[in-house]
Amino acid sequence: MADLAAGWDPWPAVDERVDGEAVLRRPLARLRPDEREVQTLVVWEDLSIADAARTLGMPPGTARRCMHQARLALRSHPGIVALLTEFNTLKETK
Repeated sequence: MADLAAGWDPWPAVDERVDGEAVLRRPLARLRPDEREVQTLVVWEDLSIADAARTLGMPPGTARRCMHQARLALRSHPGIVALLTEFNTLKETK
């Protein structure tokens, strides 16, 4: 409460997070289903690639390939590139 009384406004941080999530939705939707599933389990559920493979019933090598393909696709998407560039610029100015 002291931060609010001092004029701290949490909404810009919330807006940035919501905007970031919106930017991620489209490139994630364009991934193949197996790539999206592996990506989701590894990144958001914090599973290892081997654990994600077991969960999905696929060989670990296939899961590694899916993860690699997903990373390449996400890294090259213009919205992700812009988001990462903005994030890195903000990080350098702090």
